[in-house]
Order: sequence, then structure tokens, then C-alpha cells
Amino acid sequence: MLKVIELFAGIGAQREALKEANIDHEVVAISEIDKYAIEAYKLLHGDTFNLGDIKKIAKLPQADLWTYSFPCTDISLAGKLGGFEKGSNTSSSLLWEVQRLLSVSKENNELPKYLLLENVKNLVSKKFKPLFQIWLDYLTSLGYKNYYQVLNAKDYGIPQNRERVFCVSIRGEHKPFVFPKKQELKLKLKDLLEEEVDEKFYLSQKMIDCFNRKIKKEIAGTITTCVSASNSTFIAQKKENKPICINSKGGRKGINGLQPSLTDRIYDSSGLAVCITSSSYFMPKYVVIVPQKTKAGYAIAIRKLTPRECLRLMGWHDQDIDKLINANISNAQLYKLAGNSIVVNVLIGIFSQLFINMQTIN
Repeated sequence: MLKVIELFAGIGAQREALKEANIDHEVVAISEIDKYAIEAYKLLHGDTFNLGDIKKIAKLPQADLWTYSFPCTDISLAGKLGGFEKGSNTSSSLLWEVQRLLSVSKENNELPKYLLLENVKNLVSKKFKPLFQIWLDYLTSLGYKNYYQVLNAKDYGIPQNRERVFCVSIRGEHKPFVFPKKQELKLKLKDLLEEEVDEKFYLSQKMIDCFNRKIKKEIAGTITTCVSASNSTFIAQKKENKPICINSKGGRKGINGLQPSLTDRIYDSSGLAVCITSSSYFMPKYVVIVPQKTKAGYAIAIRKLTPRECLRLMGWHDQDIDKLINANISNAQLYKLAGNSIVVNVLIGIFSQLFINMQTIN
């Protein structure tokens, strides 16, 4: 049985992926401090030993796999860009607490065989790649072979344009790791939309009238955690049976001749969702335009994506989403939990490749 530790656990996407991949495993401990994520984790996975604040952990239990998808707050283009230099005291610099814990494990001859990291694509940008390389070099010094690649959720069964860096590190003798092949995307954003949505998610006609430029966007942007309508990304369904999208990038002018921002776009629900992120500023209120039959014919109605739809776009199933919604966790927190999660389908592909196709479990 694979023994697992989830650091920066969130709502346990990595654990969920191991379950869905039918990999025999036991999560021996997690590390999480957000009270809403802790509550959600318990609802989804049951009672689990939580070591709490990673900075206060002296030593981790022995395990085969550590997942350490550390905060992207200071790396993401939608975040603070404060970096993750050691000693900088940024949220993203918590990575170096993992280094400390690995050093302790080395001293006790208890290093895990496998490590898994997920973070934003900007981690391997010109700005941050040198520091990331320092991290990889450290892992190499411990005997790990590192494999990393940018994967997009749309290539693994989820209609969301979400690019993330995944790094698999394997210690000791092993077959070279190969990331899972891309899959044909069979779902569209509209396939994950709810049939009935509360009126509170809809924009007023006054706001709808502000969106006046038509474009076509096939992929949804990233899903974030902001809840204000002014910081929303919108998704279009149909107007008189024609797919539309309004306000786009690429030099097109928006309202009053101003360049529309990433958060002012409406996306075609017959394509992909905008990327769901955890930033309060860039949180797309993934909005869908639905056709409304009136006496005069068809009109458009624009609404935000619901928390359920955002969680579906992260690969979670309704039976699990129901547990969170029925626990009366606020919509604001549900958006944040979704944006901070990892797309389960991508993780299933990685774990299946690592532990089933390669048969690397001892």
C-alpha cells in the first residue's frame, strides 16, 4: 500500500485522484491551515491526521509519496509576484519548509521515494525558472530524478484552459517517467452547466448592455476566487441559436474604446471555460449567457458560473460537491476552494502513469 502525505492539502485533490485511479493507498497525514479547506477535506475524505502549519512541523511520518503543491500566490501573474526566495517570508516561499523537512527525513534515512509538485505555469518563466532550478538541483542532490512539464486541463477531459506545471521526482532505480498523453476533449463547457440557477447569479440588463463587442472564444479562462461582478469573466451561450462571446483580447477595443481586461470577457459555453484561479482580483465569475425566450423572440441573459460548476470544472463529482454545499460553506469560500484545488483528471493521468502503467510501486 502506498503511504501518502499531502502538504498544502487544500480539499484533497491528490487524494481524490488516487481514489479514482484505484491505487491502493493510505494518507498518513496532511498539512493544512485554512479552516474552510480543513472542513471541506474532512467532509470529502473523513477524519485525517492534520499536522497543521508546515512551519511548525518538526518531522514528517514515514511515507512513500509526498505531495507539496505549495502556494502560487507570489508566483502567479494573477497574484502578488513577490517570488519565493528563501527567507523572503512570502506565501510561496513555504516551499523551503519542504526542503527543511526533506533534510530531516534524510537524516533519519526516511526520504520518500516519490514527490509531486503542482504550481502555476509562471514557475518556469524567465523570472522564476532560475530559482526553480535551484530547487530541482537540491532534489537531485538527494538522489531524485526530476520530470516536469506544463499540462493543460483541456487535454485531460476537462473543458477548462488551465495550464499548470507538474513535477514528478523519483528517488532510486526506476523506469523513466513519461507524462500521460493528451486526450481528445469530448466535453464542452455547457456540458458542465447546471440546468436551473438562482437569479442571484445573473447580471442586470444594464450590465449586459455594456458588453457590446462580439468575438469567439473556445476555451474558458482560469477559474479564480473573486466574487464581485466587476471582476468577472463571462461565458456566452447562444443568442438566437448563434454562439457568441463578447470582449476579448488581441487588440480589440472594449467599452468606450478601452481595452477590455481578462476579467471583462464573455466566453462561449460551447467551448472551454476560462481558467479558475485563487486570486481575489482575477477571479472570473465565469459567466454564462443563456438564451431567454421572450414575446419579442430571444434575448440573452448573462450569469456567473456557480460554485458547483467551478468545482465540476476542477474534476469534482456532484456527490462530493453536494457534501460541501449541504454543509453551508459560503459561495465565496466555495469559489476559493475550487480555485485553489488541482484538476483531479490531470492528477489521475499522472498517478495512473506513475503507479499503474509504469508499475513503480515497490
